[in-house]
Amino acid sequence: MGVTAPIIAPHLIKPFMEKNFKLTVAYEGTNFRGWQRQSMGPTIQELLELAVGRVCAHPVTIHGSGRTDAGVHAQGQVASFKTTSPRSPAQILAGANTLLPREIAVIKAEEVDLSFHARFSARGKCYSYDFSSSPVRDPLTLRQAWPVGPNLDWAKLKLCFPFLLGERDFSSFQSKGSEVQSPVRSITHLELSFPGPRLARLYFYATGFLRHMARAITGTLYNVARGQLAPEDLSRILEARDRRQAGLMAPAQGLCLRRVYYEDWPF
Repeated sequence: MGVTAPIIAPHLIKPFMEKNFKLTVAYEGTNFRGWQRQSMGPTIQELLELAVGRVCAHPVTIHGSGRTDAGVHAQGQVASFKTTSPRSPAQILAGANTLLPREIAVIKAEEVDLSFHARFSARGKCYSYDFSSSPVRDPLTLRQAWPVGPNLDWAKLKLCFPFLLGERDFSSFQSKGSEVQSPVRSITHLELSFPGPRLARLYFYATGFLRHMARAITGTLYNVARGQLAPEDLSRILEARDRRQAGLMAPAQGLCLRRVYYEDWPF
């Protein structure tokens, strides 16, 4: 004799409790129009929302720690979203990665407190910028590094660091169109390393970044390393609060969002 399931009145059925998920996402940004959802081509946010929404069986809104430009990469972008789905972090990670294009991957999924927000809970970020110093075009780094050749003066570039460290008005390194209320940001650490024989990597650690700030600073440091500006010119450029006084904007492909810090911010 079969067992008959009890009939429950619809008004007594409670929905699953809301949960908050934190995703760590990596992407190779060459073929995308940046992070933020828009009508002009595919974006990371759009594709992530579609994939996670299918796994959760309902539309989701995913908030990133910040926007990355078209062509910029990420090793540790952080995103968050809320859902009433019963899916576990492991199921969300596996399901999303099955649906995402190969250039995007969720590398970690975890349930967090409902108060967590990928953007507003962040305490700091680390970006890196890669330069290829190969004397000829290097096909293996064209999508991840700026080919600058072998003649930059890296020692002179490092002399710029003291002028940039600390809390400052970075208006001279901000592109027009930004919606931020204040151009004051704090760069807490700068580092130059050489992870390969023909590769230089510049690290920026800051509590926040203005629109195109890292690329504008990088382009200005490039001008210093080429002898077109002196390290001391950074002081004048900052005081001018005028983007026209700074150097060129470095191309997008060398920039990578390495990590977003929350309670583990080291500075």
